[in-house]
Amino acid sequence: MHKVIMATSTPNTEYVCTLSEARIKQAEEELNEKPQWRSRDIQALRDMVLKKPELKIRTDDAFLLRFLRAKKFDYDRAFNLLVRHYEMKADEKNKSLFSNLRPASVKHVLEAGVTGVLPHRDKLGRRVIMFRPGRWDPSKYPIDDIFRTNFLTLTTLLEEEEEIQICGIILLADLKHMGWKQTKKIKPFYAKKMFKAMEDCFPMRFKGIHYLNEPAVFDYIFAIMKPFLKEKILSRVHFHGNKYHELKEYIDEEHLPSDYGGQGPPFSNEDWMKTLMDSDSHFDSEAKYGLVKSTGKSETSKETTVDCLAGSYRKLDIE
Repeated sequence: MHKVIMATSTPNTEYVCTLSEARIKQAEEELNEKPQWRSRDIQALRDMVLKKPELKIRTDDAFLLRFLRAKKFDYDRAFNLLVRHYEMKADEKNKSLFSNLRPASVKHVLEAGVTGVLPHRDKLGRRVIMFRPGRWDPSKYPIDDIFRTNFLTLTTLLEEEEEIQICGIILLADLKHMGWKQTKKIKPFYAKKMFKAMEDCFPMRFKGIHYLNEPAVFDYIFAIMKPFLKEKILSRVHFHGNKYHELKEYIDEEHLPSDYGGQGPPFSNEDWMKTLMDSDSHFDSEAKYGLVKSTGKSETSKETTVDCLAGSYRKLDIE
């Protein structure tokens, strides 16, 4: 069973850190997070949100903190990410993605074993997402359901495991059984929309993609995806084929599933499916938040930022 640790916070209580000393140090070194300034930084972002009445969203410490961490505590960039996140969900073109967004609506994807999470982290403390698109039968459900399942998985990890906000995730994409019937559903426009949603609108640190069992059609698939991947992500892409032993460089052998060359039990997403199913009520409550009307543009000026911070704005190195 996946053990999750909640980062506790409500509008009436201060954030309570659940990180180890090592992770607190990592957050300071990599994300510019200063424990002594954390409350001030969260309040600064909250002030920016409160100045935008069209944003009807959570303003609790733990929620806002994930956006600050995603953008290394640069207030402008954190606020713009937050706005883009809700603009993405409010966009009429994305209605099929975010309507009835709850685990029960994608149970069929989970039962097929398309998406899961390894029970143990990699050597750097990153969560490992297992993605097996070859198990998707396009004749039974649309590609939108795949996106929805992955979005729910990432959101649940981000909500329930504070450490992931510091360490990030890696993706193991096992393309075994991936053929033309799946490939022909991946259109360039759709690929662009999906990658933009995850890269530009989601407060997660994506630290690596590892492809396994690439099929003959993979060159075609990657040619579609590559133009929409940022250089930083492209530099973190690895191709392994069936050389599972290469994964031991990233994941301890005892934690690597036996069907991927390790000593752990064969991979199963049953525990992760139960974890997601148990979070149904959380996503029901999340549905009440959103963008009431268009904000026009998500960029915010330095003048607005300084005004929100009442002179406490601190300029940081940009990622």
